[in-house]
Amino acid sequence: MEYIPAMLLSLLGAVIQTAFGFGMGAVIAPWLLMLNPLYIPGPLMLATLVQCLLMAAKNRHNMDIRGLESAFIGRIPGTVIGIWLLTLVSEEALSICVGVVVLLGVLVSITRLNIKPTRSAMFLASLVSGVFASSTSVGGPPMALVLQHEDAGNIRANLAGYFIFGSTISILAMIAVGHFGWEQLKLSVILMPGTLLGFYLCTKLPLKRWERFMHPGIMILCGLSGSLALIKGVLNLMR
Repeated sequence: MEYIPAMLLSLLGAVIQTAFGFGMGAVIAPWLLMLNPLYIPGPLMLATLVQCLLMAAKNRHNMDIRGLESAFIGRIPGTVIGIWLLTLVSEEALSICVGVVVLLGVLVSITRLNIKPTRSAMFLASLVSGVFASSTSVGGPPMALVLQHEDAGNIRANLAGYFIFGSTISILAMIAVGHFGWEQLKLSVILMPGTLLGFYLCTKLPLKRWERFMHPGIMILCGLSGSLALIKGVLNLMR
């Protein structure tokens, strides 16, 4: 019974990620965690990697690899810290972490902070993103905050390029420490049909007409899912 909801969630996440350049993890990670904790972080990260490969191919002309160099460097220590945290946390603590990170992402998304994408800002945002992504699969908000004032096409392309690098590093690190094996690979396969269909639909649907409603809707959905994950983790921890 978990397979169909998981595929529908991956479809929703892929539509959001394709439209905005980030958000797949923030929106669906708490719900996947409730279906099966093994979806987080590896399978969801692999699905995000596939979606970002498609997105990078579509927006390749807007990608600035040289501008992402400091972000690539920052992702490596962030990944090491995130994987270390992943080896320490229990299922209940993971649920709390996911909830907190998603709610922080909502807070970041509604802020009016004007952070310029300097090399140091990109490095720090990437380090934090690496920690969050490798431990909870929600690593988009820090990088999106730094790039939020760039052109929409550049945001989508550069975030896709960054996530391809970051997700690959994180998945390899998970394999090395035994947190990504055959079970996680099977769950990744379940997410793929929804991921591919979500990307395809987003390229065909007239999303610009609904753009003004999408961001508030996503924030509400993230707030709800993050709160549920946080409450679930706290209640299970108290038992």
